[in-house]
Amino acid sequence: MVALLAQLTSVRHRVQIFRSLRHRDFRWFWLSTTAQAAARGMQFLILGWLVLVLTDSSSQLGLVVFLYGVPNLAFVLFGGIIADRIDRRKMLIGTQAAVSAIIFILATLMVTDSIVIWHLYAATLLLGTLQAINMPARMAIVSDLVERDDLMNAVVLNSAVMNSGRILGPALAGGLIELYGIGAALYVNAFCYLISVVSLVVVRHVSAIRPGRKTSILGDLFAGLRFYWKTPAVFTMITIGFAMGFFGMPYVQILPAFAKDVLGAGAGEAGLLITGAGVGSLVGTVILASLGDSPHKNRVLLISIFGFGVSLLVFAWTQWFWATWLTLLFVGMGTSMIPMITTILQLTVPTEFQGRVLSLWYLSAGLMFVGALPMAMVADAVSWPIAITGGAILYLLIAFWLGLWRPTLRRLKV
Repeated sequence: MVALLAQLTSVRHRVQIFRSLRHRDFRWFWLSTTAQAAARGMQFLILGWLVLVLTDSSSQLGLVVFLYGVPNLAFVLFGGIIADRIDRRKMLIGTQAAVSAIIFILATLMVTDSIVIWHLYAATLLLGTLQAINMPARMAIVSDLVERDDLMNAVVLNSAVMNSGRILGPALAGGLIELYGIGAALYVNAFCYLISVVSLVVVRHVSAIRPGRKTSILGDLFAGLRFYWKTPAVFTMITIGFAMGFFGMPYVQILPAFAKDVLGAGAGEAGLLITGAGVGSLVGTVILASLGDSPHKNRVLLISIFGFGVSLLVFAWTQWFWATWLTLLFVGMGTSMIPMITTILQLTVPTEFQGRVLSLWYLSAGLMFVGALPMAMVADAVSWPIAITGGAILYLLIAFWLGLWRPTLRRLKV
């Protein structure tokens, strides 16, 4: 497959959307991301459904997701510092291998009928910690593998396969659970992570990390925070990401409970709902990739920011399965703001700050795991439509303040 991609991308008039695949090491990294994305797409549905089987409680599902998110928030900034100091490729290989081992252990506990809820508490804490260390390096390494002119295409193409994982992963997980059970689904999940590790091993050349600085880790941390606070464009985009992560994106983590409680759906149908959001996100990122190095990134970004919030409001009140699926398609398209912001940050942030700034950006993703707990608790106390609507409104208010009321994004030129 890699050889075929190499031949396709060597054609003089190659399709614009795939041009960054002409870089050999990026092709292998792209395959690694594909396997990792499919594994993550499977992981959250499988673990979420397992919690519901063991406890039949939306609040317990929210708690398990919360436990995944806490170490994300606690360690992701340090993950960015580490990504600025050591070999990013080796860091990715080590963390991905550890994740594969944890999922394999859970699968073995499941098939031997030994699993209890505290195993999930411990596993999600470990998985959240490893992911916090992994993701800043995974985002930052892209700029080490391609030329600057290909960076936007590489980031968007990488995001596209991550969204493909969100499409295939949940659908595959739901089908495996229905046909063979949760244990088999967990084993397949662990194998996908292992494929990601093998693909990373094949990557040969990564740009060297800058010579080690004499500053302390805390000094680096505060320097990164100061850069975020004093750089208007970085502050605006990342803070909108924080609002999206805490108030909007938790819908992904609670979809199994929403599907079960509101729509009366099973694991397979819950997987299809998550797939719907993934399809929309893939469509959005493919459109972005086809734009190339567009000079109007700010306009595209604003459309995505508000499209996400409005679509989420509509999703909150859908009661029919296929209407819900269609609404999630548009919600997913709104998340195309994520690769756009990632690209802008990588184009504008100095190299020595990229790991730390991107770790702050990934912090917004960690917030969706923490935000799942209050959303699930409100849903248990009142209803799912009210819980999701409240989050969508709060997100839109912050997006309006930073995206339209303040001029930074409206005047942004990259």
